[in-house]
Amino acid sequence: MSKVKTAISIQEELLGRMDYIARKEHVPRSNLFERAAEDFLERQRNKDVLSRLNEVYRKTPTAEEKKLQKAMNLYNRKIAEGEW
Repeated sequence: MSKVKTAISIQEELLGRMDYIARKEHVPRSNLFERAAEDFLERQRNKDVLSRLNEVYRKTPTAEEKKLQKAMNLYNRKIAEGEW
């Protein structure tokens, strides 16, 4: 994948901390910023997935879904008890 140069403004203290970690890990500063951006984007994606899952599970089941769930529970109980 191709790389592009960019200019950003960040707090001096944050840059110092990033430089310290980059030296400690023996990686270029740009790699550290790239990793940080990837981690941030992954966390955002996970938040989005969780939000969508919460929305799905927040919905109240319909009468048909409740009936199906009851039948599945009975079937699973019979399997667990060895009555299949």
